[in-house]
Amino acid sequence: MSFFEAFTGRENEEYDPRGPLFDRSLVVLVFLLLSLCLVMVYGASIYIGDLKMNDPGFFIKKQLAFIAAGLLAAAGIMLIPVNFWYRSGRLYLPLLALVLCGLPLLVGSSVKGASRWINLGLFNFQPSELVKLVWIIFVAGYIQRHHEAISKVKVFIFPFLFFIPFATLLYLQRDFGSIVVLLGITFGMLFVAGGGLAVVIVSSFAAGLFLLAAIITNPYRIGRIVSYMDPWKDAENTGYQLTMGLMAYGRGGAEGQGIGNSVIKMNYIPEPHTDFIMAIWGEDAGFAGVSLVILLEFLLIAKICMLGFTAMRSKKMRDYMQGFFAFGVGLWFTGQTFINVGVSSGLLPTKGLTLPFISYGGSSLICMLMTMAVVIRISYERRKLYFKLQDLEIRTERGIRKSLTRYGGGSGRKKARKEDAPQEGVSDGGTSDTVVVNIPERDTAKDGSLS
Repeated sequence: MSFFEAFTGRENEEYDPRGPLFDRSLVVLVFLLLSLCLVMVYGASIYIGDLKMNDPGFFIKKQLAFIAAGLLAAAGIMLIPVNFWYRSGRLYLPLLALVLCGLPLLVGSSVKGASRWINLGLFNFQPSELVKLVWIIFVAGYIQRHHEAISKVKVFIFPFLFFIPFATLLYLQRDFGSIVVLLGITFGMLFVAGGGLAVVIVSSFAAGLFLLAAIITNPYRIGRIVSYMDPWKDAENTGYQLTMGLMAYGRGGAEGQGIGNSVIKMNYIPEPHTDFIMAIWGEDAGFAGVSLVILLEFLLIAKICMLGFTAMRSKKMRDYMQGFFAFGVGLWFTGQTFINVGVSSGLLPTKGLTLPFISYGGSSLICMLMTMAVVIRISYERRKLYFKLQDLEIRTERGIRKSLTRYGGGSGRKKARKEDAPQEGVSDGGTSDTVVVNIPERDTAKDGSLS
């Protein structure tokens, strides 16, 4: 495999029949991140757990329960064929997600002025995390149906019009970060699908105006921008969280203070085990520890995107639904990793988004594990289809040879091969003949209609 193909997928997929039925590296990377998650959450929450709950291990126990629930949900999701998500993602899943997105405004609990959660007793569920998964399914299915007409303005713009109700509900919940992430995912998927550059630029400009209006009409968002520009100017108020995060990184240095030895987590920074967990980890494990987390996130995202690009480019097994779903997941994880690390290190204004598979919390972790289950299912289905096609080619080749031997004889066999090869797709090279089988795509709207 060339260096280019390692990151952009392969046109000719080949799998070892003696190998696993899915990409095991995806599972290994997820479990490595979950292992680091337990270490990081325990180190960041041990003090606040003892202070507030009289139990140093309170938060790590809950995180273990979230991981168990997420793995259980992922095991169930892995049994569902990808085609089910394609069919239900056209209408039913988006409508269900829209209803869930509106529930926090009606029956949700408010935390620090934001109404984003639904109290389920054991934990607070944040529907916007599930909306991200459903939205990627919807856009991937939309591209599958309209990929030949995606450069047309009305086809390109339809997902953004459909996104307006979601954006409105998220805006009322003061979940500005999820709006930014979902818009970024949508632009990235549609651009790679073939959206014209001019259409993308105009749409990006319109979305930028909307985001700018959302910022300037809210004083607390303006305060975050000001504190981002100079956090030390108001270090006791709007810049407090960022300055504490920067101090944590500074104290960590290259090798860190040691696991659990962070000082900043001792009531100097609010909720150190959630949005600013990377800063606490930077103090504990230093630059080396932070680099390890970013490397694992990068490898996971690269593997997911490679799977997606392979599904898009494959000659025999091209599937845009599978390809763009995986690519959308890669964009999702990339965006949240970049924003979370950027916020805690001062590269971006303060915004509460979780670090994939690392930050404490149930909603994000469970939904991301469910998402990875769909990605692994895609890997499984592609390998299963590959082995099925290989078996079909072998049986077809044997049938052709048997027929030629029975009716053609010696010289007649060579003549039949030469005459029939172009019609039957049989190559006359070497000792084997290959039958190329074209897999029909899902129903594709070539006329660009939005049905």
